[in-house]
Amino acid sequence: EKWAGESQSCGKWNAAVSSRLDDNGIRCKTVFYREWRRAMWERAVFDCVFNVVGSVREEKTDHADVAMFYDLEASDMMWELANNLRGGLAVTLIYGFEDRLFSIAEMRGKDEICELPDNMFDYSQNIFPGKCLMLKEYLNYAKDKCGLLQGVNVPAVPSQLDELPSKVRQGNLRADGVI
Repeated sequence: EKWAGESQSCGKWNAAVSSRLDDNGIRCKTVFYREWRRAMWERAVFDCVFNVVGSVREEKTDHADVAMFYDLEASDMMWELANNLRGGLAVTLIYGFEDRLFSIAEMRGKDEICELPDNMFDYSQNIFPGKCLMLKEYLNYAKDKCGLLQGVNVPAVPSQLDELPSKVRQGNLRADGVI
């Protein structure tokens, strides 16, 4: 059973950490390293998406508002980042990650105001592999129109014409080179 926002421990002392947290009323699951890594990437996606989508709004927005009112934008960005994780780092987020992230935002995000300080740029942009076009568009908008990230060099969004078409997407490439 997968809970939203559940703590996880792994490694040599995972049982000791888990029992101490359980004794203090914090649900903690002991997992293998790969599961823990997925959970950490899930949290990174949450922190990035909800802060970036919420920080570009004119009025102060919290994580719960992003989950309720900007869910399509957040969902699209989550899937873009998750697909890039799968292709770039060979990490696949566990089925249902989107629902879990939205439920965390709805449960705990009412008082967490979305913010995008300069020191968060490396955390939101540079850790995710791949192109992350939607994320780059939001970060450029935050810098150009909202006055955020002024101390950072945000990479430009590449145009669709700058990229070479992929032969893999066009069809089945045979050994003799004929498509």
